This record gives sequence, C-alpha cells and structure tokens, in this order.
Amino acid sequence: MTVLTYEEINAGAQARCDAIDAMRRARPLPRLWTNKPDGSPGLVLMGSAKDSIAGEWPFKRNQFGTTGTLRLRLDHYLAKWLISIPDDPDAKKNVVITVDHYGGKVRWSGLLKFFKAVKKNGLWYLDVTFVDDLQYLQFLLGAPNPILPIPVFQFPRVLPLFGPAKWCISMMILLNLIRVEGNLWTLPDDPFAVGGWGGLFDWGSWQVLIKANPIDLDDSSVWTLIATRMNRMDQVIQNALDDAQLTMRYRRILTVDGETSDVPGVPEVANGALVLEVVDTSGYYSPDGTATGGGLAGGFARTLQSFASGFVEDVQTLVGDPESWPASYFDADYLGPGDPTRTWIVIRDSKYSNVETSEWTWGPATAVRAIVGGDNPLVDQLARLTIESIGALIGYFLLAGFSGLGSIVADVVMPFLVGTIFAWLEWQNHTRAHNLGWVHLWEVFGQGAENNAWSLGAIVALRGAFLATRSQSAHVMSMGSGGRFLPGLMFMPGDRIGSTFEQATSTIRVDQVEELTLSWDYGADQPHEYKAQIGLAQAAMTLAERQTRQISFALSVLQNIGVHLLS
Repeated sequence: MTVLTYEEINAGAQARCDAIDAMRRARPLPRLWTNKPDGSPGLVLMGSAKDSIAGEWPFKRNQFGTTGTLRLRLDHYLAKWLISIPDDPDAKKNVVITVDHYGGKVRWSGLLKFFKAVKKNGLWYLDVTFVDDLQYLQFLLGAPNPILPIPVFQFPRVLPLFGPAKWCISMMILLNLIRVEGNLWTLPDDPFAVGGWGGLFDWGSWQVLIKANPIDLDDSSVWTLIATRMNRMDQVIQNALDDAQLTMRYRRILTVDGETSDVPGVPEVANGALVLEVVDTSGYYSPDGTATGGGLAGGFARTLQSFASGFVEDVQTLVGDPESWPASYFDADYLGPGDPTRTWIVIRDSKYSNVETSEWTWGPATAVRAIVGGDNPLVDQLARLTIESIGALIGYFLLAGFSGLGSIVADVVMPFLVGTIFAWLEWQNHTRAHNLGWVHLWEVFGQGAENNAWSLGAIVALRGAFLATRSQSAHVMSMGSGGRFLPGLMFMPGDRIGSTFEQATSTIRVDQVEELTLSWDYGADQPHEYKAQIGLAQAAMTLAERQTRQISFALSVLQNIGVHLLS
C-alpha cells in the first residue's frame, strides 16, 4: 500500500483542477464540412471557424429540428466559400457543421439551412443558420411495410410495434433506414457509383445509423405501442419518448480525428457518419427508483415509480437507503453522467454560486378526469346483427317471408346508433383530485381522432391526456462557464440533476435537463457560456398546445390501423 504525503496529494488535486479549468476555458471549435466531389461516402473538412464572431448551439431533449447560428466576418475564407456555393455548378450544396467543446467530448452538428449577409454598425457579417442532425427523423417516413416496394404493395395497412419503448423506437427507425440507406427496391442516389449498390449489406457506407441493443432483460423502459402509416418518424416516436422519459441522442463520428465506430456490428464507418441512439438517463422507471427531490439538510428522497389503475396512473413509493452512492462517485477522474437513481449534481442558485440569471416556474395540474373514445366497432356490429336478425324474423313470419326487412331496418337505424353504445371511456385520477382539493377543474377530452373505447389506443389516449394536464415545473438558469461543473460533459439533456432557487424555497428539485445552450459573442466581449433549463416549462402553455403535443398523433395513427380492436 502506497502512502502519499500531503504535498503529493495537493499536487495531484491541483493538477486535476488545472486540467479541468483548461478544458473549461478552451474555446469551442466550429468546423465546416462538405461532401466528396465524386459522391462517395464521407465528409471533407473545409476549415475551422474558431475565430468566428458569435455562435449559439442549443441541445434540446427530443426537439427535432433545433437551429443553431454562426456569425462570421464577411471576408472570412469560409464565408467566401459559402457564398460561392450557389453559383458553383460543381459544388456539392449541402454543408455540415460540427461544434466541438471539451476536446470533442461535446459535439453539436447539423446541416446548413440558409445564410444571409448582414450590415450592422458599418460592419459586414455572414449569419449562417444550421439545423441539428435530429432533423433527419423529420425527413424519414415510417412505411407500413418497409420491406415491400412502396409504389407496388404495402401490407399491412399500418405497421404496429409493441414492446419496451427503447427497443420499439430503435427498431422502427432501423427498418426504415434499411429501406432508404440499403437502397431496398430503389436505385442508389448515384447509380454510377459502384459502392452505392452494396448499401443493403455494407452498413459502413450509410450516412445515418441507429445504435441499439437486442431486446433483452436490461431494457427497463416502459412498454409502449407505436404505429405508422407513412407518418413522419419524429411524430411516430415523440409520445413514446416522452411517456418513457427517454432521450434521442446523436453524434457524428469523425474518423479523421481518430474516432471509431461504436455501433455493434459496424466496425468501420465513413467520416462524418451520423449515429442515433435512444438512451434512458432518467431512470424514472428503473427497478431501483430515482431521485425526485429533497432538502438542503435532509438529503434526497428516492422514489419507486409503478403503475396502478389500468396502467393509466403513476404511483410513487418512497424507498429506503437514500444515502448510498455508486462507487464511481468516489473516483477522482469521474465526470459523469451520474446515476439517475442517485443524482450527483445539485446546482445551487445562491449568491455564492456561478448562476448569473435564474427563473423558476411551477404550475399545478388541471383536469382530474379524461374522456376518450367515440367508437366501438364490435358493439356496433353486434347491434346491427341483432337488428337484422329481429327484422328478418318479423319479415319472415308477418310479411309473407320477406326476410330482407332486417337489412333495410338496419340500414336506416344504424347511422343513428353508430358510436353511441359503450363508445366512451371515462377515467378519473383520484390521486390528483385529492391533491388539488375541493376547487379543481373537471375534465378533458382526448382530442385528435375517435378511437375504440375498448382498446390499447384508449389507454394511450388516457395516459396522454393526464400527461398533458399534469403539474409542471422548470428552472431556467445561465451558468456562465459552468463554475465547478462542466455542462455538456457532466450532464446533457435527458440527465437528471438537482437545482435550488434558494431565495424562494429550500427544496432541492430533481428533474431532467430539457435544454442546454452553448453560446458566445466575442464581438460583444462575451466568452462562451452555457444556459440550462431543468424541467419542462409547460405551465404557461394553453391546454390546446399541450394536447396537440401529447395526444393528437397517437390517436390519429392508431385510428389508421383499420383493425379497430387495436385502434
């Protein structure tokens, strides 16, 4: 056993602090890339914009198509190159940006949206807007059957997947990546590029891949039902991500920087290949529970989340042993992300902290009851059969064997009966009603499309209605350079961290990071800084906005299945 002296321990600690400070002070590195002239896989570096004037790069949890901006001098060589692209017939028009921080451990990337030349205070700039790489899921449609040729035959009518949310989302994306990247039933983008014909078997040539594990026992994400009938992929997976508190992450692999593929079964990828991954850094439904809050003196409370009342309502159960911590937390080189069951970061908003500006928002839940449905095809068919049978008997015995009377009567009566018998499902959240008290709002309708009241779709609709009207809280803060923390490296959107607003309350509130923005404006003498939003700031949203986000798509897609017992 080696015994260290005080001087050795102090020197080691100081070296560690100096390394972290150097990492924190290092400027972000924006770089622009373009496609190869011959159309082969891989990106070509055009140059670095480390001497840019300003930039803003938001990481948002499960927000597809977030924009980032870069400001360059108009006489910057990259600005001149960008301006030349529209008039250069040989130039590949798409431009990719990567913004690295902490030596590439944090990376924002996206595609060029547009640029504009600006004159301000007698100076000329080029403002360039990019859209982050999650937008790829906005431009990927979920085919009813990705294996069959779309123009010829698509059966079944809708593709449903049921299972753990993480696996279902990943599988849905993979099936359609095989369709578009594997050139299944379609010609390659460049038919004359020989390498493009092997896409079905050579995944290393794909521009986008999905990283996932097989459906196994360690996937503790909530089971879900997702379905598509040529819907946009971001809409297909949005509700499943939110309900299971999963996060879609992305990263471009830059092989020119020495990076290698971490996608199972794909040892080599082209430079700049985009890798998507569904991660569960919330731990909200983990078997060990998750940290949900606490006090400055008493420490954290850890709760176990389970379902009750037909899988519609969540039930929290306090679990013991709140002071035990993972062994990794005691490692001097550990930088996260933390164990979601026992949060390791608490950002204290006090006069001694690095928090510069802060806003804390809270809003109570609204309706205590949800009504869904409007349709019950099984009962409607039974009613029609009953009417036809009775009418046929009456016609046969009283109208000289006129057995067609039943069908005539059914055709007249059924339009007035369809969707009226056992067609609605009403559910009250008694826990919410008790917590709100005597004065409370009554009910909401799971609006978006009618669905079968006796179905999995009805459960999805009920849960979506309660999610859309639940209590919401958020803490938005500007952290400067991060102080003792390294935002983006120690925590990212989707990770659970604690925060306080000590002028208002002494409670530590633990929630997912929803947004993290890296920005700088060297022209205004503002160094790079981070702004974090913890929790979902929907308290100020209207009911219609929340319902549109949480409910509409789930019902409309499930309605398309056609087999109404599932929809």
